[in-house]
Amino acid sequence: MKKGATILLCTIAFAASAQDGVLINELQAANRHTHIAEDGSTPDWVELFNPTEQEIDIAGMRFAVVGRTHVLKGPLRIAPHAHRIIWFDGEPDRGPDHAGFTLPRKGGTLLLIAADGLTVQDVFTYPAMAGDLSVGRLTDGDREQWSFFTEATPGSPNAGLRPVHGRTATPFVDTTLALLDSRTILALNADQDAVIRYTTDGTEPTAEHGLRYDHPIEVDRDMVIRARAFVDGRLPSKEFCSTFHRGDAPAEGITIAMDGSLLSDDSVGINVEGVHANFSRRGRSWERLAMVKFNGSPDAPVPIGLSIHGSGSRSLPKRSFKLHARDRYDSPAQGLRLNEKELFQEGILRADAGAHTYLRNRFVELTILRNGLHVDVQPSRPMPLYLNGEYWGLYRWMPPKDRQWLERISDAGAVHVLEGPAARVLSGSDASFGPAIAHLMALAPIDTLERHIDVANLIDLACLDLWTGRADHDLNVRLYRPRVPEGRWRWVLFDMDLWAPYSENSVERMASGVGAETPYIPQLLAHKELEPMLLARMSALLSTVLSPVTGHALLDSLVAVDRGWLEADHARWNDEMPRPSPSESEQWMNEFIGQRPGYLSTYLGQATGRKVRRVSVQVPAEDQGSLNIEGMPLPSGTQEIICFQGITLHMEFTPAEGVELDGWKGADGNDTSITLEPERTKRVAPILRRLVP
Repeated sequence: MKKGATILLCTIAFAASAQDGVLINELQAANRHTHIAEDGSTPDWVELFNPTEQEIDIAGMRFAVVGRTHVLKGPLRIAPHAHRIIWFDGEPDRGPDHAGFTLPRKGGTLLLIAADGLTVQDVFTYPAMAGDLSVGRLTDGDREQWSFFTEATPGSPNAGLRPVHGRTATPFVDTTLALLDSRTILALNADQDAVIRYTTDGTEPTAEHGLRYDHPIEVDRDMVIRARAFVDGRLPSKEFCSTFHRGDAPAEGITIAMDGSLLSDDSVGINVEGVHANFSRRGRSWERLAMVKFNGSPDAPVPIGLSIHGSGSRSLPKRSFKLHARDRYDSPAQGLRLNEKELFQEGILRADAGAHTYLRNRFVELTILRNGLHVDVQPSRPMPLYLNGEYWGLYRWMPPKDRQWLERISDAGAVHVLEGPAARVLSGSDASFGPAIAHLMALAPIDTLERHIDVANLIDLACLDLWTGRADHDLNVRLYRPRVPEGRWRWVLFDMDLWAPYSENSVERMASGVGAETPYIPQLLAHKELEPMLLARMSALLSTVLSPVTGHALLDSLVAVDRGWLEADHARWNDEMPRPSPSESEQWMNEFIGQRPGYLSTYLGQATGRKVRRVSVQVPAEDQGSLNIEGMPLPSGTQEIICFQGITLHMEFTPAEGVELDGWKGADGNDTSITLEPERTKRVAPILRRLVP
């Protein structure tokens, strides 16, 4: 093997204690398996050591690092020649041995300051920390030698034989030779004198586990190769990981490599069915280490935590996964890439059960995002998943609807986040939610409601829930409010797969809910100001983005792009969970899109006592200008506007360059804006004339 350069992690600096007494003996800033708390968390920790002959009470002492300070509460005593662990989990309410912040994994200078608040008892500068790696004094109280420890010893003596200060270089592909019969020969290289251990079954290579590399590897099947290099006296290398395929590698999608037992073993696997039902387990103790790579990207695979995601969908054979970029896995500090610009600490691989689920969710998502509707929805990227080299189906990669994403889309430094029918607090507080809903239930004036609730957001949520008639509208609830004085509650739309039959009276069903139930249809229909707003908005949506013309065009484009992926996914999962084929799902949606506006408008008319009217509008070609109804652009051609008696609609024409509006046919006025009154108008068209240069 070629000689590689030695990689030094850092030079560890320490200053002698200001006085005899307690010392920082060992610390871990990226705990992965060393200590797992009862709640499944893996807190950072610092081990203190008392080298004296007297018991010492450390109450009143404080830790300081990168601008953060925590004062230890008492009593906290350390016996002579004994240890005391302080858990840096950011949960000081758990007890006096819990600090109010976590240790920065990127490294820092940790100070232990005496109870007088001035005297530095001990100081220790540590580097960026890999998962489960600790650093400390070579032996307890040693004032000269420090070392990394691959096996941490919290609460037990440090017993290093010799200091370890450097890391072995990561193995790399030296040469790849493609043979004529589609086989590939892969040669690895690393530091001189390094021992490379590798696996081809997805398991993590260690000093004790894996094949010893002594000749090139033949890739005779789809396989995952994971490798580490080891040199005596240095830390193991970071991991080389790559998935190799016989034939062409997938250019799109996402590849995950992991120990297969972490998926399917009865005791530790997260994807186990039957009596163990491990797929139902939750919490950090049910995350598993994996390596992830976005196919087609030049970036190398990175370590992440993997868990099963979702609630009811967990019971299906095809399950969603959640990817966690955590310190304890040595994940990238910047997080996981959602797209070219956005990075998140967590991401979801949403497992749509079939083409029907995929098409419905994507249809609503794109309708919202492309048309700027006043409701929030997670943007997704369709991509096939390959798990340990095996095709696993079509998934959608998206950010979780959690605090980080909601802070970004609201441009707020912090948000209150509530979940479910009971408005369970996920972040912040629900203190202002109760009064907001009380005002809505009391049918308070709209200016009062607007101070607490984003009314446009709630109305768009109600319109989409009514149009789809989704069965679980009252269960799939997520709302948030920016933590600013003018912050208002907004709702997030998600899991839009349970559409009703197009002829179902969803208005009657949703209006029959008892109590306060999202999207509050009874309150919206009973409110003298909100009811006209809801009906006007529904008219505009049914005439534009939810019209048969626009809806069929969107569905056609979705199917045209994704048909191959949908058919491959159907073939992969149909034996385990039979579902409608992609063509059957497409046919069902086409019928729904064409028939739903008529049925829904009839049901809304019945619920409000307003007759349904239809107005024909001649919309000019795009090169002549644009015609909007309630701010929504109408497609060109003759369009039928569904209206409700007594609900006026606003239309506005914006002429293109070289075109002038010369009035309206079928309506009064010469301005670019007119009011459409359903009782008086049957047909309307802008009268245009070309300007002569």
